[in-house]
Amino acid sequence: MKLFILGLGHVGKALAKKLKADGHQVVGSTTTAAKVAGLEPLVDEVVLLKGEETAKVAAAAAGCDAIIVTVAPNVRNTRTKEEREVHYEQVLVRSCQSAAMACPRVIFLSSFSVYGDGGAGTDAIDELTPTANHQEPSSKYYQLAEQQVLTSTLGCVLRFPDMYGAPGDFSFPQRVKMAIDYFGGKAIFSADAPLYAIHFEDVVAAVHHVIQARLAGIFNVCDNDQLPATNKAVFDAICDQNDWPRLEFLNQIKAPLRKISAAKIYATGYQVKHPDPNAPIVASVPA
Repeated sequence: MKLFILGLGHVGKALAKKLKADGHQVVGSTTTAAKVAGLEPLVDEVVLLKGEETAKVAAAAAGCDAIIVTVAPNVRNTRTKEEREVHYEQVLVRSCQSAAMACPRVIFLSSFSVYGDGGAGTDAIDELTPTANHQEPSSKYYQLAEQQVLTSTLGCVLRFPDMYGAPGDFSFPQRVKMAIDYFGGKAIFSADAPLYAIHFEDVVAAVHHVIQARLAGIFNVCDNDQLPATNKAVFDAICDQNDWPRLEFLNQIKAPLRKISAAKIYATGYQVKHPDPNAPIVASVPA
C-alpha cells in the first residue's frame, strides 16, 4: 500500500519505520523545513506542509490508500482557553478536514478528552458512551476532528490517553515541574480523574494494528485490565517526593472519572504492552 503520514513526529517516525519494514510505500509530512533532510531516510518522500493546507495535502496524498493523522497541539500554545480555541481548531480540525477531502480512508489519533467526565453512571466508558464537554477547546475540537474522519465508513478514530515515553519526552516529574514553573503551579485538568497514560510504542503498535487489520470506526486504546490512580494521587506523590508545592487543579479539561474500556480493540488482537508508569510512584507513598 501507499500511505501518507500527516505529521512525522515521534509517533509518525516510528510508524513509518514499521510500515517501511512491511514493504509499504510511505509519504510523510513536516511543517519545519530544517527537519526535511533528517526525515528523508525514513520515508519514500517528505513533503513540507501544514494540515490546514488542503491543496498541498491532497497533492501529497495522491494515490495513497490511507492517511494517518498524527498531528497534535503544542502544549506551549495552549495555556489559556483563548489560545486553545485557535490552536486546537487549526491543528486538529483543519488537518482532519484536509485529510478527509483527500482520501476516504483516514486514521486519526484522538483523545479521551472527548468523553469529558464520562457523565453519570458506574459502568466502564466505552465507544458508545456519548461525548461531552463541548465547550472546552481541547475536547470540542478533537470531537469536530473525529467527525471529519467518520464521514467515511472507512475512517478510523483511535482515542488515546496521555502519551509518554517518546524520545526526549518529559517524564511525569518533569511535567509536574513544568506546571509549577511555567503554569504557576496550576493544572488545567481534573484532580479526580484516573491518570490513564500510554507509552508511545503502544500508540505506534495500535496504529500499525489498525492498518494491518483494516479496522474502521472508533476504538479506545489503553490498558484494559488496570484502573490507574487519580491525577491528584499521582501528582501529589511526585510533589511530595521532590519537596515541591502541590498543584492546584482547575478542572478546565474534564477527563473520565471511572474506568475506560478498551475491550473493543482488545477483541481484535491488540493489547497494551507497557505497564502504568505511575503505579510505582503512588505505591512508594507511605499509607
